[in-house]
Amino acid sequence: MHKETLIKCLSVMILLLLASCAASPELQARRDEYDRTIPTCSSNTDCQAKWQAARSWVVANSDFAIRSESESRIMATSTMVAQGGLGATVDRASNENGYQILVDLECFSAYGCPNILDSMLDFNRTVNAAGN
Repeated sequence: MHKETLIKCLSVMILLLLASCAASPELQARRDEYDRTIPTCSSNTDCQAKWQAARSWVVANSDFAIRSESESRIMATSTMVAQGGLGATVDRASNENGYQILVDLECFSAYGCPNILDSMLDFNRTVNAAGN
């Protein structure tokens, strides 16, 4: 009898744990929107305009100054444990049709940061608006 009760309790705990890992439909829809709207470019003019928009977005939205920049990466993150805030890294990665411009945001704060997914969606919208 005791063994059956223990198995039932463990089964309920496992189900609750698995359910807590599932994303709500709203969250999944926002993740799908992010994936669908990742900025891409193929022409030199389009890539330059979008890369400049990505840089401007980082300057306006990261809590850290750009500390490293190249033709394929913009990095504005913390180098010190004592600094807190939202950091951004943007990469221009090759794909079959040209390039993708991908943002990675990190929260360097014990108190949390504004919704990172919302910021990533804003990045995609801003950069895509700069294109042809």
